[in-house]
Amino acid sequence: MKFLISIILCFFSIGALASSITEHSKPLNYKESEEAKHLDKGSKHVKVYAVIDRIFEIDINEGTFKIEAELLLKWRNNKDIKRLKSDFAEHTITGDKMHEVLEHTWHPEFIVKAEIEPRSTLFRTLHLNKDNSIELFEKFETTLPINTDIREYPFGTLQLHMDIVAFTHDAKEMTFDPVMFEIGHEEQDTPVLVGNWSLIKHYADKKVSHRLSTTDQMYTQNGFHFIIQHDFNDALQKIFFPLGGVVLISLFLNLFSSMRHKENIEARVMGQLTLLLTIFALKFTLAGEIPATHYLNLIDLMFLIATGAIIINLFSSMAVSEWYLEGKLELAQKWERILDRTTPILVLVSIGASCYVVF
Repeated sequence: MKFLISIILCFFSIGALASSITEHSKPLNYKESEEAKHLDKGSKHVKVYAVIDRIFEIDINEGTFKIEAELLLKWRNNKDIKRLKSDFAEHTITGDKMHEVLEHTWHPEFIVKAEIEPRSTLFRTLHLNKDNSIELFEKFETTLPINTDIREYPFGTLQLHMDIVAFTHDAKEMTFDPVMFEIGHEEQDTPVLVGNWSLIKHYADKKVSHRLSTTDQMYTQNGFHFIIQHDFNDALQKIFFPLGGVVLISLFLNLFSSMRHKENIEARVMGQLTLLLTIFALKFTLAGEIPATHYLNLIDLMFLIATGAIIINLFSSMAVSEWYLEGKLELAQKWERILDRTTPILVLVSIGASCYVVF
């Protein structure tokens, strides 16, 4: 019985594999909007292959990142391919000759949506295939915006995307069909994601885009999305260890430097003041690695808690030291004990409340 079940499962697996090969026209996690399905009936289909070579200079403070990508557009053109093959002995055309060919040949054009500056094309090639299809390849760099809505930073995920939109042909005439979307080449040795980030997931989708230049036309749009996560070890050594260390020093300074001894007064007050300035310096140093948002994220709350704790310790130390110097020993000892016990509890409660609000 087990042998029979194994054979059946084997046949199903082979069938599923064959199906995945024959249906290579759609990548994994491919999503298509209903509007795009409706408009691409009867239009010329252009297959899109995309590879992301590098994602670098991710600046969550400025809300930008740079991307180096390769894009291959493939379509059939029985009319022009015969003329091109008769005119050119080579099957791969580049440079000025390629631009001259494209001026007299139907070809798809695209723009990178929402790019901050025009993309920089590194090189382009035009290839003539034996099956009468044409391939237009382009490798380019561009700068794109980031939606830095990440309350849990440095935890949580960040979604980056690159959208290409048809430029000269509307969706009724031509449609982009994403066929392949990969992050890096198999033989690539250098990391695709540069910096303290890890890739979680990537997927493609197909939609339509509206343009202000016309009211009765819509253009096909392919989105290439990649979800990334900040490495916790980096946040631990850059943010949490320094911040936690400063707060612990401040609390221990209160616990083990009683102002009953006059020689501790100056050390305690000056120590708290130094720690307060250290917090400000740390905040300034990490400014480029903290997202600029209109709300308080987790890191902002941690800095507020640390700053608040040190300010409480600083001003309470100044007040208690004054009482000791004035001879109000009973009052000074009472408040020193209260503050030494309640400040650590207040810090822990504040951290817990912040995590509860954020997560």
